[in-house]
Amino acid sequence: MGSSTGLSNAVLDVASLLPSVSVIIPVLNGERTIRDCLVSLLKMEYPPERREILVVDNGSTDRTAEIIKGHPVRYLCEKRQGAGAARNTGIEASSGEILAFTDADCVVSTGWASELVRGFEDGGVGGVEGEIVDYPPVTPAEQFVASRRSFSYQSRLASPFYPYVLTANVAFRRQVFERIGLFDPRFPAAGGEDIDFSWRFFQGAAMSLRCNPKAIVFHRHRTTAGGFFRQQIRNGRGIAILRAKYSARLPWTWRQELQAWGAVARFAGAAARAAIGDGVRHRTKVDANDLYFTFLGKLGIRIGFLWGTLPGRKV
Repeated sequence: MGSSTGLSNAVLDVASLLPSVSVIIPVLNGERTIRDCLVSLLKMEYPPERREILVVDNGSTDRTAEIIKGHPVRYLCEKRQGAGAARNTGIEASSGEILAFTDADCVVSTGWASELVRGFEDGGVGGVEGEIVDYPPVTPAEQFVASRRSFSYQSRLASPFYPYVLTANVAFRRQVFERIGLFDPRFPAAGGEDIDFSWRFFQGAAMSLRCNPKAIVFHRHRTTAGGFFRQQIRNGRGIAILRAKYSARLPWTWRQELQAWGAVARFAGAAARAAIGDGVRHRTKVDANDLYFTFLGKLGIRIGFLWGTLPGRKV
């Protein structure tokens, strides 16, 4: 009996040495995915007394709030639209030494929080990012995004916005927010606030970023063409804000805009020919879907970009 008590006390002592972690999840109309996300977070192999889960409802009109309140997590509301505003509400309400972020369409691995925290053993590390794995795709929209691996580290290396981390799987020390501020709430949902925050982190946090591929989350993509298209419009709006905020870093001319619309037109033609089978006898259905979603993505970004640059819009 005494040895069992001693073992229990030893486990408690080890747990007390772990940093406290606040997991923050913004959500808007996420009834399809939020339950699986919360279940996975509650199954994490991290001492419950050393972590808290805060879910910030960003104005949902479906059953999201009901589902969240059915789980032992903190439910918060933020009416200002945008994931950045929702995350800020979670940050301000949190108490953890480490603030970890994921999204409502993600499922985390059981060792996710432990692996993120492991990266903070070096006091000079201010942030740790994990690996984002595509949730097994089913629909054509999901298959297209998964084939692009756009959430992978390798894909970001080729991005004109590199270096940046994705808030679907990252954690920061609380001191980082004290040094560089919160997320910029002007960005639309999933539309550039993580890039903006990353650039400010690398410029002003005076801390390093570490990657731990063992900290894994599985990310669900938009299931329909309409959902994918709307997401790209938001991305385009976010790019417009980034280009206005960092004009020297991201120069853009009307000639480049015309070239971008030229690419939209080319893919529109290719997608149309694939759809009617004109001269594509050797093209597979996968090829046709690839052309179609490439066209949708480029069109959505251009529409969102123009929307974000309309006169009178504040940046």
